[in-house]
Amino acid sequence: MLSDFVLILVFIGASLLGLFLVRRRVALETLQEQHEVAGIAFAVLGGLYGIILAFVLVLSWERFEEARNNVELEANALGDLHFHAGGFSEPTRTNLRGAIADYLDSVIHDEWAQLNQGRLSEETQKLYFAAWSSILASKPSQSWEVALYQVTLDRLDDLGDARRHRLIYARSGLPDVIWYFLVFFAIATVGFTYFFGMRRLWPQAIITAVLTATIGYTLVLIKETQTPFAGSVRVSNRSFRIVEQLIQLEKQGGGLPSSAAATAPE
Repeated sequence: MLSDFVLILVFIGASLLGLFLVRRRVALETLQEQHEVAGIAFAVLGGLYGIILAFVLVLSWERFEEARNNVELEANALGDLHFHAGGFSEPTRTNLRGAIADYLDSVIHDEWAQLNQGRLSEETQKLYFAAWSSILASKPSQSWEVALYQVTLDRLDDLGDARRHRLIYARSGLPDVIWYFLVFFAIATVGFTYFFGMRRLWPQAIITAVLTATIGYTLVLIKETQTPFAGSVRVSNRSFRIVEQLIQLEKQGGGLPSSAAATAPE
């Protein structure tokens, strides 16, 4: 996040430098003559850019929330599968519960760090396949076993969908052409403030700096929320850690997890 703030400060410094250069080279009277035309052009450009910028920010935040909800869906599916396993006979019960426990541990301590580079862990993927294998190898015969088998397959489907979506969210983001548009017209919008000539330079410099900071910080928010599993603003693996502790407590015959699971760092 520090690098983002430095980038915003550089953007502000460059915009103020451009303003000072324009005021040194162009007479104040010349700028004031352009106020009417410049005001109309700035209103159209600034309004259109503001709408597009807000639209992209909302979509980016919705994408971030979808990624977080998807992680919770994956964690909940793992918790359900652990308890479903208790209804199966041996060796399916032990194999499925072992695969789920190992999968949780691998996601938390191995795979989550790799999501920062848009990758999934090969070891975690093997454990995911092991969970499938343990169910597909079972041979339900009684009607209640068949019903449990079908429900468990549905939860395994949910787990697989959530896992694939997690990889998609980690690897995809805004197309480059949209970033080119946002950055180019950010510069153009700030540049239009140079066409206004206020008698005192510092009030105009403050206006330019505030506008630049607003646009710059909005672009940073878009960049951060476009990569839900990387950067300084990212989805936590807290859901997996809570499910892991619930499973451990269930094995020990304990109660609900303490608040430490919900507040511990990634």
